[in-house]
Amino acid sequence: MSASAIASAADFPVAQPVPPPPPELRGTISSGIYLRGDVGVGYQQIDKYEQSDVRAAGGSFYGQTDQTTAFFAGAGIGYRFNNWFRVDGTFEYRGGGSIGVNDRIDYTNGFGNPGILTNTYKGNLSSLVALFNAYVDLGTWNCLTPYIGAGIGVAQNRITGLTDQGINWVDTTGGIIQPTLGTASSGTKTGVAWALMAGVGYEVNKNLTLEVGYRYLNLGDAQSGPIRNAFLNESYAPLKVKSIDSHDIKIGMRWNFGEPDCCGPVERPVTYAPAPVVRKY
Repeated sequence: MSASAIASAADFPVAQPVPPPPPELRGTISSGIYLRGDVGVGYQQIDKYEQSDVRAAGGSFYGQTDQTTAFFAGAGIGYRFNNWFRVDGTFEYRGGGSIGVNDRIDYTNGFGNPGILTNTYKGNLSSLVALFNAYVDLGTWNCLTPYIGAGIGVAQNRITGLTDQGINWVDTTGGIIQPTLGTASSGTKTGVAWALMAGVGYEVNKNLTLEVGYRYLNLGDAQSGPIRNAFLNESYAPLKVKSIDSHDIKIGMRWNFGEPDCCGPVERPVTYAPAPVVRKY
């Protein structure tokens, strides 16, 4: 019995496993907030043009410039609720776009002679766009997170520098030709804008996420100011641009204030075990 007791006394005590800590909420309410910035290029399209004086005279439009390139830059603030859902509000400026179209009016003058009036309209198109966006992140693989999203908001479209250069065949049989010229003041129109988007984000570190994506953006309508004749004391109705949309390619970044990241080092809890007790006899 003495030998058994001595042997037991010389054994090292076995450290008991430390139970895992209870679940806890991590971060604060600000941990889901992020800032974002984006730049890109858009391939804009125009459905049709209208001008009430041309329509009233039975004229028509042709040769419209319905495809143009625009450049944009924007910023925003958002909130990430979890690994799957986030929302943000963005504001962007779009510039570098242009518009252009021709019209033709066939008429008979006061002497019963036929005439043809044609005009060529050219101008610049820019936009201010504010959107509220919602995204669904589709899971993360090797720090890459594909997403889909949609947005709705308002767009203020602005036409500047519009000119109306034309030729008037007063008498097509006699070939009497008169040049025409008109200019328009700047005009703006505000309406509903909406967007559909998809892309992928790459988490560089805990705070920085880079994005590349595609977006379909509907900008609504635009119109110029009244058109003034340069040779006559006359003014005509504005030129209207109907249903502007754009196919955008954009790159951007998100600065996240949350935690943790998918690619950073994983912090593991340090467990404590007491040193073994050794008794000497």
